[in-house]
Amino acid sequence: PRAGPGPGSRARPGPRTGATARAAAHVVGRLMRRAWALFGRRAAVVVATVAILLMAVAPAALAHTSLLASSPESGQRLAYPPDEIVLTFATEVDPATVTATLRTAAGEVIDTQPLTTGPASTVVAFSLPRLTHDVYGLEWQSVGDDGHRVLGEVLFGVGTDVGDTTAIGGGGSPLAKALDAAALVLRVAWYLALAGLAGLAVVAASGTATGRGTLATWAPRVVAAAALAAAARGAVALAILQEAGVGSWTARGVTGFVVTAAAVWAVWAGRDRFGGPRRAVLLALAVSLIGGTVAGHAVTRPDPVLAVTFGVVHLGAAAAWVGPLLVLLLAVRGEEWAALGADERRAELRSVMGRIAPVAGWSLGAVVVTGGLLALRAWSGLEGAVAVTLIVKAVVVAAVALPLGAWHHRTREGWGTVPRTVRLEVAGLVAAVALGGVLVGWDPGWTGQVGALDPAVAAVLDGTADDPTVCADLEVGKGACYRSTLSVVLATQGPQAAIDAVVAAQAVDPYVATNCHQVVHDVGNDASEQIEDMSVALAVEGSACWSGYFHGFIEARLATVDDEELVERLPTFCDGAADPAYSFTHYNCLHGLGHGLMLRVDADLFEALPLCRAMDEHWTLRSCASGAFMENVMAAQQGLDVPGVADEDLAYPCNAVADDMAEDCWMMQTSLIVWRLGGDLPGAFSWCDAVEGAHRATCYKSMGRDISSISALDAQGVIDRCLLGAEDMVQWCIHGAASNAVYETAARDAADALCAASRQEWQDECAASRDQALSTIALG
Repeated sequence: PRAGPGPGSRARPGPRTGATARAAAHVVGRLMRRAWALFGRRAAVVVATVAILLMAVAPAALAHTSLLASSPESGQRLAYPPDEIVLTFATEVDPATVTATLRTAAGEVIDTQPLTTGPASTVVAFSLPRLTHDVYGLEWQSVGDDGHRVLGEVLFGVGTDVGDTTAIGGGGSPLAKALDAAALVLRVAWYLALAGLAGLAVVAASGTATGRGTLATWAPRVVAAAALAAAARGAVALAILQEAGVGSWTARGVTGFVVTAAAVWAVWAGRDRFGGPRRAVLLALAVSLIGGTVAGHAVTRPDPVLAVTFGVVHLGAAAAWVGPLLVLLLAVRGEEWAALGADERRAELRSVMGRIAPVAGWSLGAVVVTGGLLALRAWSGLEGAVAVTLIVKAVVVAAVALPLGAWHHRTREGWGTVPRTVRLEVAGLVAAVALGGVLVGWDPGWTGQVGALDPAVAAVLDGTADDPTVCADLEVGKGACYRSTLSVVLATQGPQAAIDAVVAAQAVDPYVATNCHQVVHDVGNDASEQIEDMSVALAVEGSACWSGYFHGFIEARLATVDDEELVERLPTFCDGAADPAYSFTHYNCLHGLGHGLMLRVDADLFEALPLCRAMDEHWTLRSCASGAFMENVMAAQQGLDVPGVADEDLAYPCNAVADDMAEDCWMMQTSLIVWRLGGDLPGAFSWCDAVEGAHRATCYKSMGRDISSISALDAQGVIDRCLLGAEDMVQWCIHGAASNAVYETAARDAADALCAASRQEWQDECAASRDQALSTIALG
């Protein structure tokens, strides 16, 4: 025997994918033919019934949507790293289908964890680890159960501006990009297969030899193409779902595409039962249109019946407009056409075009009406490349297809052969179909879907809500909600109304009670942008929540000062708020200046304190330093690794700063101590007891300030907690609590209640602290 193949012989091939596929197709075909022989027409009914049941029992598809808002907003610069990122979508999504990847500008992946679980929601949140100063990009994606992927990126900076950054290193995986590209190609292929089916039906209806020959030659190929395109779309949808980690074999889209492919194949296999190939082609077209549209993401719309109806009508009309001319071009390339004489060709064309023309006219009308309504309804959601693609599609149709179509309609009676301009018209129509496939891939959604949002949340996201109480019911995203609503209040009613709204919210929403200073601090940041005159902006009662409004305003205003002129401007920066001097407003301006200086030096306390020494007297120096010390505590609580906080020594930096600043340091330090100890008040008092000299009393005053807030100004709650410290120092704890009660409420009621409930030996100190705070506020 020969070692290899000799002349004229063939080598025996090994197993190949093509052979396997043909064998599988042969088996499936035999099974379908046997089923048809047993059930006849009932087979189509069975297939249709199964498809409908599968669509009905499949879980609602909730993942195809668009992003309406995020917190942080894209492009935003944050002073401190956020604890979470909140994404708000136009319609409800299954949180399990939403994934996010956070990267630095260098492409380093940062771990995130989903916070939102359970039922569908319009808001999905992800927790973040402690972030350093950098530019970050959050790539998010939501994958529908039809395999349709919607994705985007939120860019933000922590301690730095996003600047000209337009993308973050990394991006989607090569597999994800390849699968999305395959989905687009298959979508366009399916559209063209629909056009081919519609064209075959119309041309065959002319009753000409050309129509019959084209039907016999091309119908099996086009039907097979439609079935294969549907099946391939199901396979790619499954691959996308699995690549995204959210897929299953029972996904609605995958099942719908596969059932559609089986139904199209079954219809063609039983074509003789339906009255011949032409009727089978019509039925295959109907099955493909309806099944493919239902399997797609039209049913994910808030009004699925209307969306599916529009999709079927628009796509069917487009197929009936494009298809007949496309099939005509295929017909004139066949052998039957080549055998015809000139007069026969003219007669054939007259008959075929007589059938095509009215169909094209009605189809064009349906395409324009449904396409126009769809575009108008979605227009507010269109931007960038999506809008450009839609405009290009409209231009192609208006500048190429319509003029040529009108010209061909007028001249078709005299055609002896198909003019070359028909090829140009068909090319324009096919280009429009391809662009339509691209638009469906992007699909920013219908504006009507915003109606699926809670009206209050929709108003917040639209920037028109002026009632912060709507934020109390949100599970996540409260910070962004309060920022938005209070900004509207600030713009329409002024800063005092916004501050009062925060005070009201503090009484009913634990989130605001816990984060009161930050919430009103944001109001101050926004006021700096909205109010030019600093004296006007500061002429409010802003002592609520430890004067967060003043602090936010000053730090934002300070950010407008160049480094070169900063030291020169510092001594006079608060002159506009110094009338009268040493008033509460004057103090708050200087205190806010200390906050702002800390932000300028990236929360380095030991760089900020020397800047405060630019002040021209001791009182202004201490007021500025108090803001720097408070910001040092806040920065640590927000996760920054700041130089002014030690890992083990909770007395630091107060035991390391100059004597003329130590008292102001201790007046803020217990907030850090209590936070580090997880709320252990006896443990915090032990740190105060270790302080030497007069600063021990200062530390107890600071504990009283913290306890006053912890107790929500409740007199007995304050007293009970102050008693956890040393007996001989309780009066100083009461002292700090009474002062805080006045500054928190800008009134004496809470402090009066505390003094009245205190022991006799504490009452003098309580009253003195209360009266001193009241006199400071009375200055303005």
